Amino acid sequence: MLSQPRSQRREQRPAARRPKLSRDRLAAAALALIDRDGLEACSTRKLGAALGVEAMAIYHHFPSKERLLDAVAERLLAEIALPPPDGDWIGWLRGAAHAYRAIAKRHPNAFVLLAMRRFATPSLFALLETYFGMLRRAGFDPATTARIFRTIGYFTNGAGLADVATQAAADDPQRRTPLDDFRDAAALPHVAAVAPHLRQEALDGIFFFGLELLLADFARLPKAAPPATRRRKPRKSHP
Repeated sequence: MLSQPRSQRREQRPAARRPKLSRDRLAAAALALIDRDGLEACSTRKLGAALGVEAMAIYHHFPSKERLLDAVAERLLAEIALPPPDGDWIGWLRGAAHAYRAIAKRHPNAFVLLAMRRFATPSLFALLETYFGMLRRAGFDPATTARIFRTIGYFTNGAGLADVATQAAADDPQRRTPLDDFRDAAALPHVAAVAPHLRQEALDGIFFFGLELLLADFARLPKAAPPATRRRKPRKSHP
């Protein structure tokens, strides 16, 4: 019996199967890419290379890079451990604010997505529903609910971005500013006195101080009056 030539006897090894692409897998990989290399490094070409696929394969799941970044923002907010919605509304706001700021510490390169993008997905709107529902049940009317939400958002986003910038300066000496190590008390005595209290180690205390001021003011806001119940007139009895 004739044997086959060696070239024809090569074993055909099955190709290694890559994990199937999905929206969740793409969003997770995009977040990992941003965490490692920065937001500007997140492109469909680089993401495809990281996953071993062509960039065009990503567009089967996301029609544009903007929708992909929406999914990354959605993934970030999914990490927020919100307090139970059946507790005190002040305590709930406090816990939600601290949990939101924690995203800036865990994902400094990606936090700007939360600070700069509008809510655009169903799960993000569900988060808004939870937030607004807590304030409405506390007795606030829709306009006051919006004002509280925006005010907390302005504060927590600003604090998160300050955390990111301060951490970047601590990690990269080229990003440091004269304020980071200001000592010229003779020229600017007030700046020299206050500067140490603006450094990274002071940020937790500053955040707590500002948040508690806001919450104390919110607690003094008037609540919506309960809806009036109309008294029914007794029916006249006919002889």
